[in-house]
Amino acid sequence: SAGNLVARGRQMILGDTEREASGNRATLDDLFRRAGVRRPDAIALIDPPNAETITGNAPRRLTYAETDRAISALAAKLRGLSLQTDMVVALQLANTVDSVIALLGVLRAGMIAAPLPLLWRQQEMVAALSLIGAKAIVTSSRIGATAQSTSFAEIARQVAAELFPIRHICGFGRDLPDGVVPLDDVFDSGADEFFQPSARPGHAAAHVAAITFDVTGDGLIPVARSQSELIAGGLAVFR
Repeated sequence: SAGNLVARGRQMILGDTEREASGNRATLDDLFRRAGVRRPDAIALIDPPNAETITGNAPRRLTYAETDRAISALAAKLRGLSLQTDMVVALQLANTVDSVIALLGVLRAGMIAAPLPLLWRQQEMVAALSLIGAKAIVTSSRIGATAQSTSFAEIARQVAAELFPIRHICGFGRDLPDGVVPLDDVFDSGADEFFQPSARPGHAAAHVAAITFDVTGDGLIPVARSQSELIAGGLAVFR
């Protein structure tokens, strides 16, 4: 049954969280916080110059301190929606500052991010998210020039209508549809203080941080990525 399929998928994703993290046991959030402590006023994130044609918002330029505050505000907002530790949050966002804040905010909240390709529409999203029991979607109002833009928030609403487990849709950008939780306020200077989520057992770096999808002849296969694996992959590119 569909319920058993979701249960098996969740067991596959979360069942290996007791593994020892090899090497450095820092998480992505730990590494970001360390960089922010060393250079809080240094520039951390910059949008492309044409960001407004992509997301409808003016380009953002954030220091480490401003980025840290936005990450905390987004994490607090997710926890305030009654989303709990290890719940899966799908992300469908363009490669802008918003997407980085969303990913790190989900991780700081103790949840699991599931980035989705921008080209995926309702059918592909339903097929993927039904396998992993996603509880929320973070997206944007629309992406692209006004005359040709795609309403990603509306697509997310259609997906949620088909998948009962999805409880919330959150979005960046203007003119969000009814029922979509706005996220642009996480960039306000007076963003809410973040509370620390409950600690997980074992080593934090061994816990699942993200889920990606392999496309096979048998359909989509969810693949769990731990904090350590994401850091190792990023380090390889950096070096």
